Amino acid sequence: RHRIQKLTDEAAKRQAAAFMLQARDFFLSAQGSEISAAKPLLLYYSFLNLAKCFVVYKRGSALATVRHGLSEKLPSTAGAIHGNVSIDISQNPAVSAFVMFAQALGAQLPTPAPNSTHVQMRSQDFLAQILIAHRVFCQAENIKERFISLDNVDYVHDPEAKEAWLRVRAYADDFTRHGYPLTGLSRYLNEQLTWRNVNCDLEHSGRRIIEAETTTTVAYTHRPSQVIGQLSDQCRSRMWRSATAYPPYRKYYVYQPAQSQILLDQLLSIYISTFYFGSITRYKPEQFDFILNSSIGPFVFEFFSNQPSQFLYLMASEFMEQEVAKAAIA
Repeated sequence: RHRIQKLTDEAAKRQAAAFMLQARDFFLSAQGSEISAAKPLLLYYSFLNLAKCFVVYKRGSALATVRHGLSEKLPSTAGAIHGNVSIDISQNPAVSAFVMFAQALGAQLPTPAPNSTHVQMRSQDFLAQILIAHRVFCQAENIKERFISLDNVDYVHDPEAKEAWLRVRAYADDFTRHGYPLTGLSRYLNEQLTWRNVNCDLEHSGRRIIEAETTTTVAYTHRPSQVIGQLSDQCRSRMWRSATAYPPYRKYYVYQPAQSQILLDQLLSIYISTFYFGSITRYKPEQFDFILNSSIGPFVFEFFSNQPSQFLYLMASEFMEQEVAKAAIA
């Protein structure tokens, strides 16, 4: 509310405020709803309105027609629990809430195949990118875990050259115990920034530390803090975050994708997963009950119990352009 009051366009300010109030009321209603009833649908509409509010805030102007930009398809095979979501990438991007949300976040979207305007994304792929209860999901799907926690994320600078870059650390055994190569630390951080593994002789409690850093530096004129935001924006798409109530208030992870798996920004993964379950709840509630009683049922319960509040903290951070968390006051 504080941020959208800074909008100078009065129509945009009124619209953003209305979207925010609807998002809040849908969210509060969801808190009193059973997961097996209306909670997924209520939360999706909460996130939809919050996303529209964010788009208006970033654009500084009011929106006209808005559509979901997503369509869910349930599996046709008897007993199957996974379907897919069709993402409208280029047919009607100007009215797609999902595309506009991605643009406001500065997040990249997959490119459709030739002669197509949509991208089909399997539910296995976007649900596997949910940080909350990821281990539970992997156990249910009988796949190895794909998130590797980062021990540290540092902003490094050279005061003589007035250049800054990023360096991350992780435990080597977190990669090897899952059968991932140590080069996976740098390989799957690559997108807007290029990373490389660097030599590191450190150990913590007998565990080997590995490091990676960006190969491209960012120049600054006076203080390195001038470019922290730029560096953060360029690496955010390949670092998943969990909001914590204790310093440093964020825990970071890198994702080791399956071959040809489509990767989405963390907030987009949460959003599309909520849409998927919300759509099933709306149109085929009996199928959602079936999913809750399936092998991924515990994951779905955990997702709707703890992911919503994480989404709000991450979205608050986007509005404020700095990390927002609950204070760790004893």
